[in-house]
Amino acid sequence: MHILLGDPLDACCLGVRARLEARNYPTRIISNPLLDPSRFAWRLDNQQSASQLIWELEPPLPDEAITGVLVRRPGWIEPAGWQPDDLAYMQLETQAALLAWLWSLTCPVVNRYPSAIWFHAQLPLLYWQRLLRRCGLPVLETLVTNVEQEARLFGRRLALEGVPGVVYGPLTSEVRYLVSGEEDWSGVTAMQSYTPVGLAYPHGAAQSVCVAGEQVVWEGEPSPEAVQLEPALRSFATAAGLAFVELALAPTSQGLCVIAVEPHPHFERFGEAARQQIVEGIVDLLTAEAGDGRTGATQAIQRGLP
Repeated sequence: MHILLGDPLDACCLGVRARLEARNYPTRIISNPLLDPSRFAWRLDNQQSASQLIWELEPPLPDEAITGVLVRRPGWIEPAGWQPDDLAYMQLETQAALLAWLWSLTCPVVNRYPSAIWFHAQLPLLYWQRLLRRCGLPVLETLVTNVEQEARLFGRRLALEGVPGVVYGPLTSEVRYLVSGEEDWSGVTAMQSYTPVGLAYPHGAAQSVCVAGEQVVWEGEPSPEAVQLEPALRSFATAAGLAFVELALAPTSQGLCVIAVEPHPHFERFGEAARQQIVEGIVDLLTAEAGDGRTGATQAIQRGLP
């Protein structure tokens, strides 16, 4: 049985299920195997780990009968009827148990997230910057500072390069603002009295790309410069322990650069042809010869990546 962890209406899960079932692989989409209507039991000690899932009148599904898992979204508890503090506690407890169970499975798991990514859905580009560079992917130069003179100097340097302004972006969201006039710079200075700000080069229109196993799938026709980055994109996915990951690249005055990393890919951003390629890449991963299935992620964690 292949298990797809995600919303039952998720287009990616539906596409993968259709492709697997066309190859005669039994498949089930589950929002969260630890919650009703699933019944979950997991016994583990220093010598062994054994779990089973049960649905209604179906026979129990032991972990050795699970042939592959796709993780689209961590399952969430329905908030209705919960007090906020209790809900937050139970969400974290459920997420911790689910992540641990995923790491206990010996079948292929796409994606078996490291804990830092699992518990932080939105990570700033700065989190990935060292790993991106190590894998040969160009990244925008960024300045994080609470020193007014440093920020102004960064802006003047860009102006000398013919770049009309800098981009301010909070580290906790994807919102971006162009800083060009004196009023904008005064606002940046005011914020610096409370917290460091992040400033970066402006960029052009972004193009999404998804790595799904060996498949590198672009939304739209990639430029020759973008195609040359495909080996580096595969290298990044392997080093990050993410067999299925989305990135965004955009032209800048420094050339083509990565401007975003999304460890939970937005399948809906891609057209139909690209979606079919992504699905094919995921299915190839799920139906690979059974093994530990943790090499990429384990190596990434052991190296302290990203």
